[in-house]
Amino acid sequence: MQTHPAPTARPGPALEATLAAAFEASGVGLHTGATVRARVCPAPPRTGLHLVRVDRPGAPTIPATLANVRSTRLATTLAVGDVGVSTVEHLIAALVAAGIDNARVEVDGPELPVLDGSARPWVRHIDAAGRREQATPARHLVVRRHVEVSSGARRMALHPAPALTLSATVDFPHPLIGAQHLALPLTAASFRAELAWARTFGFLRDIEALREAGLALGGTLSNAVVYDRVGVVNPDGLRAEDEPVRHKLLDVVGDLGLLGARLVGRVEATRPGHGLTHALLRALLADPGAYTLTP
Repeated sequence: MQTHPAPTARPGPALEATLAAAFEASGVGLHTGATVRARVCPAPPRTGLHLVRVDRPGAPTIPATLANVRSTRLATTLAVGDVGVSTVEHLIAALVAAGIDNARVEVDGPELPVLDGSARPWVRHIDAAGRREQATPARHLVVRRHVEVSSGARRMALHPAPALTLSATVDFPHPLIGAQHLALPLTAASFRAELAWARTFGFLRDIEALREAGLALGGTLSNAVVYDRVGVVNPDGLRAEDEPVRHKLLDVVGDLGLLGARLVGRVEATRPGHGLTHALLRALLADPGAYTLTP
């Protein structure tokens, strides 16, 4: 089997893929503040993406599936029983965009490292490790009819389309954010160029309350964009004026990875969040006529 960098989409029958080699990354968890190490390894066909808590007795496995979502507050947390891993969305997004269907993620703590707050470090690790096709047809979940969920002014919808395309609109009452919109087809190349580098963000006014609630304990200006009342606290500023909407789409890609199949359809999101994305996927799967799963 050939080993090659993560490709853009190509025509013809698609095969499942895994990493050509393992890689490691370490750092702090965004919310727990714990120092953690993750080792991302190749995995056999049809095993999907799964996390393994190597610090716990028996090294329990947590499949990265919608059924195992435990919490969506400011991050996606997956758990089986009393064992979980939080803030999984950036790594899963990078794996999904690279066309990696099967991978084993060994982690020695309750949260994946946040690295620089974006998916770019994960993309670089995946590119360096390489991608290896496997002799098993890739599963595709093809959207056949419109599915929509909403919560107040927040809305997400799925539509039939020949390939995976994404659009998102956000609107924050801040002079540097306001209303932002972005639409793009999702390929390895578009993810790398348009989404991977966008960092998680928050507001200075919220930090004290978050930390009192046991969240954002590992957040710093090195791994998050922080907005004060009129600007950005980070000395190096923004990577793009519309970095917030790009990061929201990055998170959407990570949550789509919980389907366990390559999604074919158009995703529209207005003020998206982890919980709403998961609700959309559950609504899709609850309607057998809304999709086809192949092979």
